[in-house]
Amino acid sequence: MIGNSLPEYIFIRICISGIRLIAPLSILYTLASLNYGFLLYNKWLGIYAIVEAAFYLLVYLPRCRRLQEVAVHPTPLPKAEREKLFEKCSLHITESNSATGWFFNSSATSIKRENMREWLLWAIFGSHQGNAKEEWTEELDGYLTKLDELSGTKMDPGRNESVSSMRTTIDPVVTVHRPLIWYMVVAIVDTVTVVQMLSGGFKHFDSGSPFKCFPPRWVSVFSRHSPDPELSYWYRPHRSKTKKPVLFLHGIGIGLWPYVSFLLELAAGDPDVGIIAVENLSISMRISPPPLPRQAMLAKLARILDRHGLRSFVLTAHSYGTVLAAHILRDREFSRRVSAVLLVDPIPFLLYLPAVAYNFVYRVPRTASEWQLWYFASRDPDIARALARHFFWVENVLWKEDLEGRECAVVLCGKDQIVDGRQVRRYLTGEEDEHAQFRWRKDGLEVLFYPDLDHSNQFDKAELRRPMVDIVSRFVRLPDSASNSYTS
Repeated sequence: MIGNSLPEYIFIRICISGIRLIAPLSILYTLASLNYGFLLYNKWLGIYAIVEAAFYLLVYLPRCRRLQEVAVHPTPLPKAEREKLFEKCSLHITESNSATGWFFNSSATSIKRENMREWLLWAIFGSHQGNAKEEWTEELDGYLTKLDELSGTKMDPGRNESVSSMRTTIDPVVTVHRPLIWYMVVAIVDTVTVVQMLSGGFKHFDSGSPFKCFPPRWVSVFSRHSPDPELSYWYRPHRSKTKKPVLFLHGIGIGLWPYVSFLLELAAGDPDVGIIAVENLSISMRISPPPLPRQAMLAKLARILDRHGLRSFVLTAHSYGTVLAAHILRDREFSRRVSAVLLVDPIPFLLYLPAVAYNFVYRVPRTASEWQLWYFASRDPDIARALARHFFWVENVLWKEDLEGRECAVVLCGKDQIVDGRQVRRYLTGEEDEHAQFRWRKDGLEVLFYPDLDHSNQFDKAELRRPMVDIVSRFVRLPDSASNSYTS
């Protein structure tokens, strides 16, 4: 993320405005040229404008309509598990106003019983009023009564029509157009990433088709055959008989580009340790297929690991990648293969609180870094689809107890504009901010805290990456007995 100085604010606003003006100016130019009967000023400018206008009208607008398709929610949890989930979440309700925080600009007194029922239908059942089942009524009434008890006030009956809530998988998918030339920039950055990864000793595995996403990926033509055609990845062969390999899951951005230095430093530190870096194209600023469902993704990851004979591994993930890491850690069979974990800027902790949803999907940007996040991530069509139609908090939430049974390190930032790093740190350590230290350790859990960094900034400089590289290097050396010594 960029900083929040005035020059950076001016720079990012000019960049975003310039990119967004390309489509309307191209359409105006094309219409003017049609009116005059010839391409104005320059033939090549005219061709480019026509292509950009066509890309907006024939690609972006139809895709926008398709992206609004209704989300396919996972089957609701059994009643006993729903009640257990509600109880775990309710521990934080009184201290954080987590329930009322999901409502837009609303005081607790303005939220009526039916407003809260509507939100609970989405939050607990992944449903809405039109699909509510009769057998859920008594259970919902119980949750509403419990919320009254926790807040100390009773919600008024009825509905306040002026009150609305955040329901990410039901609300519209909000996107902002990006021109064809932006995707060419993505292709150039991807090419640079490919060259760097190849020079670092990594090999690319893919389906062999460069056209499964846009812009097409030339590296796919020369790639080795992936054991699963829907998942591409980079692999640095594992040669050690005593150390564990590393599985890396990246976050939202232009693929692995922000992480190349981190991966190359890992590789240089342990030349005999294998690294698998999975490419999640649906969150990589491309036109791509939708994200894979949880169980399908886990099956494909297992197939890749089995293909290379990697039974046990160190799990390393950043940002959105920590959601996939949470799926692994909460899967009874798959989690047994994880010897140790590094989670950087983790999304899944305290996911029932509104911070992540509001900051990434709903917030109106004000600062330079917020504008950067808003345009280049939150409003990217494919990233917006991933968050609004394929991100189900009940599946993605991670609890502190899910980390038990292995060594785990969590890296947090105090000025993270997506994750409330300070609140997550309090949850994991039980300590207040005034006692915050850079490194906290207890019972196999290690928490690193960068008080002045924003989301993902710890990957920007070698001195900031060094503690994370050292942690992974330590984890890969843990014997099986040590990596699984912390049990509940």
